[in-house]
Amino acid sequence: MTKRPTYAVVGAGFSGMAVAVQLLQRLTSPARVCLINRSLSFGRGIAYGTNSPSHLLNVPAGRMSIDPDRESGFIDYLRGRGLPYRAADFVPRSLYGDYLERCLLNAQAAAADGVKLELLEAEVLQLETLGVGEAPVLRLGSGRVIEATEVILALGNFTPKPPHTATAVDWSGPGLVNDVWAPGAAANLAPDAPVLLIGSGLTAYDVVLRLLDHGHRGPVTMLSRRALLPQPHREQEAPPTAGIVPPDFLNDETRALRQLREIRRLIGHARDAGHDWRDVIGGLRSHTPRLWQQLGARGQKQFLRHLMPYWDTHRHRAAPAIFKRIRQAMDAGQLTIMQGRLVDIVCAPDGPRVTWRMRGAAEPVQTTFASVINCTGPSSDLNRVHDPLIAQLRDSGGLTVDALALGLSVDTAYRLVRRDGQALKHVRYIGPLLKAQFWEATAVPELRKHAKALVERVT
Repeated sequence: MTKRPTYAVVGAGFSGMAVAVQLLQRLTSPARVCLINRSLSFGRGIAYGTNSPSHLLNVPAGRMSIDPDRESGFIDYLRGRGLPYRAADFVPRSLYGDYLERCLLNAQAAAADGVKLELLEAEVLQLETLGVGEAPVLRLGSGRVIEATEVILALGNFTPKPPHTATAVDWSGPGLVNDVWAPGAAANLAPDAPVLLIGSGLTAYDVVLRLLDHGHRGPVTMLSRRALLPQPHREQEAPPTAGIVPPDFLNDETRALRQLREIRRLIGHARDAGHDWRDVIGGLRSHTPRLWQQLGARGQKQFLRHLMPYWDTHRHRAAPAIFKRIRQAMDAGQLTIMQGRLVDIVCAPDGPRVTWRMRGAAEPVQTTFASVINCTGPSSDLNRVHDPLIAQLRDSGGLTVDALALGLSVDTAYRLVRRDGQALKHVRYIGPLLKAQFWEATAVPELRKHAKALVERVT
């Protein structure tokens, strides 16, 4: 009797759910799809695990379908629940988690005869392959062993890297929060307590909203090297106007600063023609992987060092309602944005004592806060990740960490590339760590396309 193939998907955030749904839809003969996650919160992860109605999607609902070939999927789901959202609306992230769960259940119910879905709450400790072309074996923390036909690693974001300080800081100490999404983070904070946020990106926005929702009245300070804030989407957000970015835009341009100048020139021309700068940034999305790869290692390093904060604040925008609340907190004097560099943190009896140097100042400033929260965002540096599966693959040479610590390397079929340059035939990856190769690989519109392409290659 032929053994039924097993497709093991490790991770159940958006990428893992999208791959599982695609597998259930495409498989036509008996097979098993194992979706493995550390918790039973399938489809939630960091992004969609929040229950706060203030935490909104950063993409309009009409562009958030799990299926790249059916753009209205998420809106159809919302309307089916009787929720009066439009395609241009920015809806609570928790609703998107509900939608992903429903997509998985629908795909399971409609799967071909003999195609079964198994949900496993477990941590994968090891992935073993006897050789490059051998079928992989997964060893779970529960003691269970899974012999897989294919393994798809859909691992998402990892715990943030602590900010650099002059002395070693124990971020588990009182008043310090390194992972803002950890259970109980910043709990029991006095309503009038002064809070410092390290970073001023979308994670900092989330923290400010959480504090405001819990009635926090005390001063909140964001400390950032450039004091840049993520820009807002437009109200009534529509897809970018087609044709603004030419198909051959910046072909073969390998210099980051030259790319920047040409993009700014294109924005100027678009503005003169009555368009918005957001139309240009949106139109660049399909070009971004090519532009990133054209830079090469030297240009990419230059981009990360000098230009990335400016790109991020314009490319990764906030819902208009979120940006409005941030501005209101600033106008009220409760939220302050400080431009400077963190120097050191010392835990004192009255709270963390923070030393930082303001931009242009000769001497550092020292202030005591009730809480210091790291809002620099998730880490993609796999050299520093302590996840047991990543550590095992990294230390055994089973994956290649890119030189800029943005993620890992895959081949054109999404197969993991080992340290020796060979691809593991039956082990693939999808998720934000694709950023190392494609740069534009962290949002739903791109990840759903990667999920479809990966499953097409697997099946």
